[in-house]
Amino acid sequence: MTTPTQTTPAFPQSVAVIGASTSFGSLMLERLETALPDCQLVAIDSHPLLHPVKQVSAYRMEPNRTGAILTIDDIPEVMQMKAWDMVLDNRRLTMADVPDVLHLESVDSVIHLGAHYDRPNWAQFLSDSSHWVQACRLAGVRQLVFLSDVRVYGVRTDNPIPLTERSETQPAAIHRPVLESEQAVLQEGMGEQSGDGLKIVILRTAMTVGPGGSSPAADEFLWPAVASNRNRDFPLQFLHQHDLTRAIQSAVAKRLEGIYHVASKGIVSSQTFLELCRSPGAISAEKFGRTRFVGAKKLAKHPLIVSSNKFRQTSGFAPAYSSEQAARAYCHSYLLEPNTRRFHDATN
Repeated sequence: MTTPTQTTPAFPQSVAVIGASTSFGSLMLERLETALPDCQLVAIDSHPLLHPVKQVSAYRMEPNRTGAILTIDDIPEVMQMKAWDMVLDNRRLTMADVPDVLHLESVDSVIHLGAHYDRPNWAQFLSDSSHWVQACRLAGVRQLVFLSDVRVYGVRTDNPIPLTERSETQPAAIHRPVLESEQAVLQEGMGEQSGDGLKIVILRTAMTVGPGGSSPAADEFLWPAVASNRNRDFPLQFLHQHDLTRAIQSAVAKRLEGIYHVASKGIVSSQTFLELCRSPGAISAEKFGRTRFVGAKKLAKHPLIVSSNKFRQTSGFAPAYSSEQAARAYCHSYLLEPNTRRFHDATN
């Protein structure tokens, strides 16, 4: 008698990345293009792509002024074909067009950058999150991966170490949109049509850094905390950018559903991080950082450390980089490339 073996689900043939023009969105497209050459990619954002991708259909989003998704029935019949022809010709979409485009491109899975969106209109991007769930459902998409981060927990004295997916979420007022976007996605996913087969997975990540820069969470927390507590040693937890792309790929391949933490292995001390940044040419902690979030100064007393055991056990994912290796890649690559850094800052 033979024991049946588990097989890994085949990766979908068509994947859409929402927020593809950002620094991490560009990295995600590069990862998928390299690892899955037969996968058709669809890139959607309100800005052009940072780098060319061979097998991609790129669409530009018009600003969402309606506050809701329109259907084809809302457009007068005499204008329906003309409106669709215009979409296909200029590759510019409104939220009303998204379900048809996802269906036309045979998109099976959608990756939404959520809290990792580093453009100026991030609040609007997050507020539109529930509309993307509606679009996925109308188009028959099977899975939506939504990226969030540790800012949903807030920097508080009663935060446990480590935080689990069941820990209480009390973000600062400035970070409420991150949690609200999560809740909107989950509420829309549990709506009247929740039995239609759409799986929703939310990945809450540690501060994400690497050769390509850093996530908004790291921009807000890391440098103000390090600069204001230079004489104190406190733990930092990171996630390498390339590990996040691999984690997303794993979540899609395994058809995961629910909320998961993603982080690199171990922690790194703030003093070690400062030493990594003291290489010739590296920028100083005092001068770096576009956003000075006052709550970051409390990070030394109340660090945000998450447990990613649930994700590793469920998906079988193993990060390739430790927190220290992620910090080293960030300090010794991104911070030592001033031209790259200036370009990154100019686009955010």
